[in-house]
Amino acid sequence: MEYIMIGLIVFSIFLFFISFLAKDNIKQMEEQLDHLTLSFAQESYQLKKRLQVLEEELLIHHENPTHIASAHDSDRSTLTKNRVFTLYKQGLSYEQIARETALTTEEVRMILRGLAR
Repeated sequence: MEYIMIGLIVFSIFLFFISFLAKDNIKQMEEQLDHLTLSFAQESYQLKKRLQVLEEELLIHHENPTHIASAHDSDRSTLTKNRVFTLYKQGLSYEQIARETALTTEEVRMILRGLAR
């Protein structure tokens, strides 16, 4: 009986020391939670900033609606010019470019002359 008691005491001391050497999973989980919390805070801050910028742009465009139309037309015009130039660099003829972009051949020539300047 004494041997069993001594064996159990030695085993408990052994387990006690092992518990100090074992990795602390709770600490790792706390670090992960802290990391996720910081990431969430950063993302929400960035979203709030983007939302604020969008709201300001909407207010500006709401006050000046003609600005929206002119900006949209300007973007479309730039995209069309870029597409015409890209197709021209690919070796397509004026007629083929006109068919691809729904422009007239003369408009294609004018765009390419304007880009060459």
